[in-house]
Amino acid sequence: MRLDLNVPLKDGVIKDATRIDAVMPTIRYIVKHSGKAILMSHLGRPDGRRDKAFSLAPVAKAISEKLGKGVALAPDCIGEEAEEEADGLSSGGVLLLENLRFHSEEEENDATFAKQLAALGEVYVNDAFGTAHRAHASTVGVPLLLASQRKQTAMGFLMEQETTTWSKVLSAKVPRYMSIGGGKLNEKLKAISTLGSVFDCVFVGGVAYNVIRAALGQQVGASIIAEKNDDTDYVDISKGLLDKNHNLILPSALVIAHSKDGKWADSKTIDSGDDVPDGYAIVDCIFSGEQLAALGSAHAVVGFGPMGIYEEGFNAGTSAILDALKGNPGCFVVFGGGDTSALLEDYPNVTVSTGGGAAITFLAKGKLEALEALKGNRGYFK
Repeated sequence: MRLDLNVPLKDGVIKDATRIDAVMPTIRYIVKHSGKAILMSHLGRPDGRRDKAFSLAPVAKAISEKLGKGVALAPDCIGEEAEEEADGLSSGGVLLLENLRFHSEEEENDATFAKQLAALGEVYVNDAFGTAHRAHASTVGVPLLLASQRKQTAMGFLMEQETTTWSKVLSAKVPRYMSIGGGKLNEKLKAISTLGSVFDCVFVGGVAYNVIRAALGQQVGASIIAEKNDDTDYVDISKGLLDKNHNLILPSALVIAHSKDGKWADSKTIDSGDDVPDGYAIVDCIFSGEQLAALGSAHAVVGFGPMGIYEEGFNAGTSAILDALKGNPGCFVVFGGGDTSALLEDYPNVTVSTGGGAAITFLAKGKLEALEALKGNRGYFK
């Protein structure tokens, strides 16, 4: 089973188990029907090397607690030890393979690596919607190989639920709105670029707003406008977006603060037309009542990421959008990605998705690499 167990960890402790909870129905189904569940996932970005900080050990423990039975963690995802653990699994047993990304071959969709993974099972189930847009060995190489051997491949319950959810967004009447926030600049700017024709208006916050603001020639202070270990000029890319996209709704006010001893201090609200002083960073994006009123006519609203640094308490911008949508009960609301799931617990009218990048790709193309692989569609990858 390919799952997305890429949960946030701090000092080895899981901070948000949403992605684990999302795949438990599929795991429980296999266990209940006496299947042998061999689970595989990535965690973080270990860059193709073993790193204890990215071990799936805390995840194995969490799944064990939720199942009420032991879940073994294989020392690796391939090799003799992994094969022995898989072969020794009893009916109803669960084995979690160690982090797939300890091997660079995973992201390279290496054929030999895929063959080693495929050798561990007889049936392949993909329940990792969050990684379904990536053509990796575990998401594409393995199912294509097993399909060529006439072995069964299938989607799990979460994958089925997610594709149904996002298909509903595509079929919704207009107007449809999108909000973009959080980090992952490349992903979010891609969403603005590719989904402009799908959504009538786009509310922009988070790091995406920072670079668009800089592209407009406005001061951003110490706000983030680049990705770590990435030389891409996102400000220049944003200039191109502004030329092509005229449906962007930018915040009317900003909450700014400066970092002091690892914490945000001296926060204050300024008009978005004002300069962000040196040493201060944008920590939340606020929209006016007039801007938010547009949500009252929406038939579908999709959100990717929070407007501010919500984990540090800067959630006014995101909460205002969600509160405005409470007044439109007929609107289908979906928020995708792992970075807003904890905040959304207070909004039962919102459907929570486990995939940010995968959802963006699905909305833009109507297809996902992992789903095409499940169909055995080799031609799609040539």
